[in-house]
Amino acid sequence: MQFEWQRLSLRLRLFSAFGVLLTLVVLSSLLMQSRFSTQSRVDNLLQVEIPAQLGKLASDVTLQLAPSLQLSRGLATSVFIEDWVKEGVPRLSQQAIEAEMARIQGQLDAGIVFIVANTGEAVYYYLYHEGRLSRRQMHADDPQDGWYFRYLNSGAAYELNLDTNEFSGSGLKMFVNYSGLTKNASGIPYVVAGVGLDMVQLTEMISQYRLGESGGVSLVNADGLVEVKATDSRIETLADTGLQALKARQGIRVIETTYADIPLFVGSVWIDALQRYLLVEAPREDYMLPIRQQLLQSVLLGLLLLLVSLALLYPLVTSLTRPILSFQQQMKQITRTLNLAQRIQVGDRAEVGDLAVQTNHLLERLGHVIQGILSSSKQLNLSANQLAHTAGLVSHQQHLQQQVSQSMAAAVEQMSSSVAEITSTMEELSASSTQIADHSQSVVDVANLTLDNSKKGAQAMQQLVQRMTEIQQDNARSLQEIMELGAKSKQISKVMDLINTLADQTKLIAFNAALEASSAGESGKRFSVVAGEIRRLADSVTDSTLEIEDRIQEIQDSISRLVINSEKGASSIQSGMEVSAVTADDLNALVQAATKTSNAAQQISLSTRQQKTASSQVVIALRDIANASSHNAQSVRDITEISETMLSMSAELDSLVRAFQLSQSSDVNS
Repeated sequence: MQFEWQRLSLRLRLFSAFGVLLTLVVLSSLLMQSRFSTQSRVDNLLQVEIPAQLGKLASDVTLQLAPSLQLSRGLATSVFIEDWVKEGVPRLSQQAIEAEMARIQGQLDAGIVFIVANTGEAVYYYLYHEGRLSRRQMHADDPQDGWYFRYLNSGAAYELNLDTNEFSGSGLKMFVNYSGLTKNASGIPYVVAGVGLDMVQLTEMISQYRLGESGGVSLVNADGLVEVKATDSRIETLADTGLQALKARQGIRVIETTYADIPLFVGSVWIDALQRYLLVEAPREDYMLPIRQQLLQSVLLGLLLLLVSLALLYPLVTSLTRPILSFQQQMKQITRTLNLAQRIQVGDRAEVGDLAVQTNHLLERLGHVIQGILSSSKQLNLSANQLAHTAGLVSHQQHLQQQVSQSMAAAVEQMSSSVAEITSTMEELSASSTQIADHSQSVVDVANLTLDNSKKGAQAMQQLVQRMTEIQQDNARSLQEIMELGAKSKQISKVMDLINTLADQTKLIAFNAALEASSAGESGKRFSVVAGEIRRLADSVTDSTLEIEDRIQEIQDSISRLVINSEKGASSIQSGMEVSAVTADDLNALVQAATKTSNAAQQISLSTRQQKTASSQVVIALRDIANASSHNAQSVRDITEISETMLSMSAELDSLVRAFQLSQSSDVNS
């Protein structure tokens, strides 16, 4: 994966990196917005909306029950009714009691008005319903009358009891049981009175109340059992795990829970007047759906903005990478053609522009170095040709193998053979010394010519050694400058490492800033965006420096190849200098031998003129000449081989140097 990534172009890598970073920023912003909106909505529901609605509903229910409680209390504490019970509930006064109960029913519009009269001897139950007063006696063993005795045992001043009344034939009602203040001899109140409210109205009010789209209200008794619930209500009891916190009689409690695999908002409030809990429940989905819809709109808008940003980002990335791509293409062209006269041209005036200027300086200095090497190579070639010509290796064309004429070595060998013949002739024909004396002047001329040519060869070899020394010095300076250039490129790499370090520190600072911004909440959002932009720029700088480091590495590789070629050239030059030194020694020996030959020839000529009879001395001298000629022939052969080696080295050096183009017309000039 990393290899495939590195094969992508710099423009695609920058575009991909910026695109991914921008996508992450947009998605992170949308996710944070969604979480923040959801949490804010939930907190508002739990702390404000649902408690306010519960409080309002509790107030409505309390207001609806307050008249019933007040009238029930007035009926139970009526002195007239208590006196009537104390008198044993005489039937003569029953009509007045019926009128009082009718008045209570009329004020409250209650369905039922009842009185329980306990005379101490018997308990009677009076019920006024639909304009008719009914009476019956109550018994402790009658299940229908169990509510009364349970109420007496509770000792409460009043209670609300949800029950049916079979005596009146009515349905489910809410009975308000209120105790009178006066008690009989058994400590039991004379009167327990109250009203029976039709639960239809209360149930309708509760069931019609809605919280959200499908949330409803339930009525829960003190034990936690649901007595009246809405159509969509799901909770049956507060005894389940997770709902125990709702059984609190102080304040309003609202929680978020999951009931029957459905996320719910559940709230409760205790109503003293009703002696029950009002329980509201609403599916969490009813409140989260608008947030999801809003999030979907935000996502669509964010994607649209992301696409627009990417469309704008691509030209920006293209403009940023254009100078580097231009630099790369021009550098590739220079590497391919080795045209040192070409210069890098980029429109950037920052780091890439400075790198182009430094590269142009490098190309200019390399051009000067190669020009010096080329000049020295030409001089070396001329010296080698001159040495070869001096040694007798004459070529009519540039290749050494074509039409080689008679060499100096062949002439020296022929002279040696002639001397041998002369020696044998002198031994046989001593009388011909006069003729030998005539020819001895020719020998002197040849010896002098050999001496002159040997001196010229020695001088040419000294010039060659001097030129080779200059070439070696120029090559050493060139190698030193190339090494300095490599050191400077490494310094550039150190600077790029420093830039990478600064970029890493910048990203770390941006990351810390983003953490601080996130902890600052709403006020740190803008600072978080700035921190994100700083991290993005730091990533961009890191990617750019990596690309620049790759280009610097390519330059260093090119410099290394130049160093290797220069070292090879230096090695070849050193070998040439060693061969030239050996050749110079041989030429010096040849000069000495030629000097001896010339002196001997002059001595022979003088001797033949002075003493024609000294044939033996001539023979000896001729033998010396023969030996010297053999030595000279061997020396000339050595000079010929050295000349061939120098010509080959000169041709190789010339081919290496001519691979570089120093100007547009360099090929023509060469």
